[in-house]
Amino acid sequence: MVAAEAVDVSVVYEGTSALKNVSATMFADRITCICGANGSGKSTLLKCLAGLEKPSTGEVRLLGQALDVLPRRKVAQQVAVMSQTPEIPLGLTVEELVEQGRYPHRPWLGRLTQRDLALIDSAISRVNLQSLRRRQIATLSGGERQRAWLAMALAQEPDVLFLDEPTSFLDIRHQAELLTLLRKLNSEEGLTIIAVLHDLNQVMDISDDVILMRKGEVLATGSADDVLQSHLLQQTFGCQVDVVPHPDGTGRNYCMIDWVGSGPRSRISAAT
Repeated sequence: MVAAEAVDVSVVYEGTSALKNVSATMFADRITCICGANGSGKSTLLKCLAGLEKPSTGEVRLLGQALDVLPRRKVAQQVAVMSQTPEIPLGLTVEELVEQGRYPHRPWLGRLTQRDLALIDSAISRVNLQSLRRRQIATLSGGERQRAWLAMALAQEPDVLFLDEPTSFLDIRHQAELLTLLRKLNSEEGLTIIAVLHDLNQVMDISDDVILMRKGEVLATGSADDVLQSHLLQQTFGCQVDVVPHPDGTGRNYCMIDWVGSGPRSRISAAT
């Protein structure tokens, strides 16, 4: 089943093209990662797919329906979005933030039902924030805040979860915790996830499908194994990228990047 689809989508800002006739398909029950260099259009594509940006031309479809004809409330019931730098709500606790995820499903000025409360409790529990549910968001660490925002998204009961660079401001441990949680939500609950990620090794570990963006266009799209190839990554990022077997012997691969092209001392196993 197709979860989201862009058909010949273009976005133009003040005469400058951010996306140029982009077509891409993202499937349900899978994790799709959108990758590319800065300015490649990956976040713009994500916003179009999530209904946060209106294409200049072309069409976006959500679960088989044209997005621009769906009522906003209906879209909010089907889609949850975690932005790159969500604003920190002053005075709001974790529980109060997660409650906001139920707004698209509640009647105007309606009270929380028992089902709403159960879903809020479940969302907080699934991200392991039970002990912090009364804490104000502003007092949490970066990783805890990301989990709180994810809990709010889960409380929406979305069919599709969109994330824009969710690990950008987290340390390595919290990045690993968040990505592990996302993979668990996908594998155990069937949540469809579409994410913009910078780190290619994270993309290799978490994604089923990958969309490579370059200068506002789709360079390649398909399964992670087919797309995450050295020659395609080198075209995408404009630097030497080698895909090599991981030393753990499990058969998986990882990326090695020559940051400055000055020989062996410059090569490290990471990507941005």
